[in-house]
Amino acid sequence: MALQSPGATGASSSVSRLLSSAKLASTKSLLSSVDFLGSSYSISKGRRIKRRNELSAFRGFTPLLKSSLRSPFSAKAGDASASFSDLKPEVAYLEDIVSEKGECGVGFIAHLENEATHKIVNDALIALGCMEHRGGCGADNASGDGSGLMTSIPWDLFNEWAEKQGMASFDKLHTGVGMLFLPRDEDIRKEAKKVVTSIFEKEGLEVLGWRDVPVEPSIVGHYAKKTMPKTEQVFVRIVKEDKVDDVERELYICRKLIERAVASESWASELYFSSLSNQTIVYKGMLRSEVLGLFYTDLQNDLYKSAFAIYHRRFSTNTSPRWPLAQPMRFLGHNGK
Repeated sequence: MALQSPGATGASSSVSRLLSSAKLASTKSLLSSVDFLGSSYSISKGRRIKRRNELSAFRGFTPLLKSSLRSPFSAKAGDASASFSDLKPEVAYLEDIVSEKGECGVGFIAHLENEATHKIVNDALIALGCMEHRGGCGADNASGDGSGLMTSIPWDLFNEWAEKQGMASFDKLHTGVGMLFLPRDEDIRKEAKKVVTSIFEKEGLEVLGWRDVPVEPSIVGHYAKKTMPKTEQVFVRIVKEDKVDDVERELYICRKLIERAVASESWASELYFSSLSNQTIVYKGMLRSEVLGLFYTDLQNDLYKSAFAIYHRRFSTNTSPRWPLAQPMRFLGHNGK
């Protein structure tokens, strides 16, 4: 049995105490440098400073932050650089925020009392413009990966149009509105509309009319313009249903039947319903988020009122940008991550 001197035992205890003290000090030091997110504050701060230094030489955002526009729609229609960015708020470390663009930008705005106003639409367009940094853009710097807006149906706007056409005001409960991308070729477009009308009538719905959606093509980038569809709205009357859910179901069935009916046609990919609903409508396209409201002039009309809006700026990852792939989709808008 080995014997240990009292001196050796004391030395061992001292070493143990020193090691324990060192571990405690190390732990306290580590805890003091960790923020509530569990990441090192000093490292995070260093990264922020580094990003600011790197971005200080890049002035790509400067025109967006110092636009001369006084209101969202004060720009001329032909100005492809027009934007809502003059209304962006002053934000500390904005360069840090705009550098975070790994996926789509999506947002939602609503009136708490469910009151439909044009201000909701206007505010949504401004908010969408603030998300330009979240989306992708073509080499022409104008063909966006996609941007769009979903709102409730602006019945006041459509009733004004109906009156000019000599039509009666729409029955909100029994009317569906389809927002369609149609073939560019006029003859093919007529054929496509004939198929759409035929399916609706076969299902017992009455087609009340077609409306050309007013757009400003000069806003569109070179690449997006080459594939830009003709956009029209179709109004249909559903007479055999009296509940919103049943009306929506009937419209859904009609849309699926139309898609199947044209599936074998060479132009099938050129016919697309951005929305077909009794409750909502979607305005979208291969556009920069800042010019969506300039392209679709309906969105500038004071009669365009909604109690909510979902807005989306697309960052295309594993698919090439196309007009139908812009969001929001018919049911939701998402960032895919």
